[in-house]
Amino acid sequence: MTSQPPEAMRFIMLLTMCILTSLVAQSLGLLIGAAMSVENGVFFGPVASVPILLFSGFFVNFNTIPGYLQWVPYVSYIRYGFEGAMISIYGYGREKLSCSEVYCHFRSPTKFLEEMDMATAEYWIDAVALAGFFLLLRCVAYLVLRLKLRSKR
Repeated sequence: MTSQPPEAMRFIMLLTMCILTSLVAQSLGLLIGAAMSVENGVFFGPVASVPILLFSGFFVNFNTIPGYLQWVPYVSYIRYGFEGAMISIYGYGREKLSCSEVYCHFRSPTKFLEEMDMATAEYWIDAVALAGFFLLLRCVAYLVLRLKLRSKR
């Protein structure tokens, strides 16, 4: 539907990124639900999501973030999902994109990745980072839930 190349490996890579990102988001929701009451969780969830989304690369390129905030994108799980999805779609030697105009700046997929500051990104690093976020958040959610249940007894 979006004229992507019909390559099974690209599809599997993109599907993996989508699944890992959704599992991490679900884990964050489980942690917030285990740690807080419903009223506090309804407030804290969206408030915690704003910096995660803001520094993910959707709104601000990584190279335009001020020096004192350069560490924030590394704790944004959406950054890794977005970067991995972009690499799976436009990376790994994808052929030039079709264009009906005389000049197309983004005809070359590598030029697009350079503009997004993702030319040197590695897919496996993004996948491992998302898996790490998943495991960490699930373990912390388990420990918080266990601690809460122990204090109720």
